[in-house]
Amino acid sequence: MILASPSYADDGFNPNEITYVVTMSANEKTTSQIDDFSAFYHVLVEGNEPGTLAWQFYRGSDEKIYLIERYANSDAALQHVINISPGGIQEKEFGEFSDHFVIENIAIHGIPSTQLVESLEAVGLPLEFRSTISGYSRH
Repeated sequence: MILASPSYADDGFNPNEITYVVTMSANEKTTSQIDDFSAFYHVLVEGNEPGTLAWQFYRGSDEKIYLIERYANSDAALQHVINISPGGIQEKEFGEFSDHFVIENIAIHGIPSTQLVESLEAVGLPLEFRSTISGYSRH
């Protein structure tokens, strides 16, 4: 699936952006294993998902790992779900992702499409939806 470039208002605001904040813990992996896999995985996503605006791993002082995923729109976020699902181009690597991380929560910021919500719920991960009140996002 090829995604069209998102359209932005003249002020650069993208009202359709979807942002995930994923809270995880290491799944019996060393710091070095987590760091190496995180570097590998972000390059994989960058190469396969042109509608993904950012993909960043962080380590908290609480030993949790936080992943920020920014998507141009619901279609771009849906493409990621398709890619990691059975038969998707990143199915194998998502299995490795699950071997490295325990996903504790995915907070989804923005106004996702019904199709994206249904796809995310079908994966069975812990989801929390947060709708936009106001703000801006530069591209």
